[in-house]
Amino acid sequence: MTRIVAALVLALWPALAGAQFYPDYNSTTVNDFADILPADTEAAIAAQLDALRDDTGIEMTVVTLTRQETYDPDATLEEFATGLFNHWGVGNAERNDGIMVLVLPGDRAMRLELGAGYGDAWNDVAEAVVQDAFLPKFREGDYPAGITQGVSATIDVIARPFAANSPPPEPAKPAKSGGLWWLWIFPLGIVGLIFGAKFRSKMRKCPSCGKRGGLRIKDETLEAATRTSKGRKERKTTCANCDFAQTAIIAIPMVSADRSSSSSGSNSFGGGSSGGGGASGKW
Repeated sequence: MTRIVAALVLALWPALAGAQFYPDYNSTTVNDFADILPADTEAAIAAQLDALRDDTGIEMTVVTLTRQETYDPDATLEEFATGLFNHWGVGNAERNDGIMVLVLPGDRAMRLELGAGYGDAWNDVAEAVVQDAFLPKFREGDYPAGITQGVSATIDVIARPFAANSPPPEPAKPAKSGGLWWLWIFPLGIVGLIFGAKFRSKMRKCPSCGKRGGLRIKDETLEAATRTSKGRKERKTTCANCDFAQTAIIAIPMVSADRSSSSSGSNSFGGGSSGGGGASGKW
């Protein structure tokens, strides 16, 4: 019997040695396996991703793992991220519009993986988001702030524009060849897109005291939209310069038929896949 078992082990060893082991997800929003996010930060990010899914049907998920070698030491970071993305099936199966943020603090590496539906056109945008929104805080060792800032940037610059069928922003090109000066302009444009809307809202005059720069707006989804009914979200506006406070209920448009399959079930992913698009970063 011992010889039989040994023979079976030897026969199966090549397959076992090359096997890929991926963790099972506990949530479709945040899976902090590396335990680098405080509970309140994790809850805030999860709420953002839930709102994104309710509003657009796009599934975006954040996963942290201490090191890649625990799961697939032979793969590149890009291969591992694509494999994990496809193993979980992030995004709608027809649109392939899912997004995965993978952070590996032990490897000092991360990957912003995009679904196959984005195509190569969004890779430069993903690269700018990684470099400008995620990595600065990661280099300081502040993972909660980096992930929070990076997730917001990804939603504002990639997910929502893609859901609205907007083309990706393109870097400005010089009239004559020579020099790569436009590589500096492109990230600056991304930063402007990330923070421009928030800056404009804050710089509006307060209707009570008339001062600028103090308005704060916070949205909370009360009822998700469906194919047959509109949703509702509560928008709270306050002023840091006075006691002004205003609450309004805003309608969320009905989910169109082609987006309903992603937003209908929040306990599992929609079966999407990635072709390896996105961007990586190290610090």
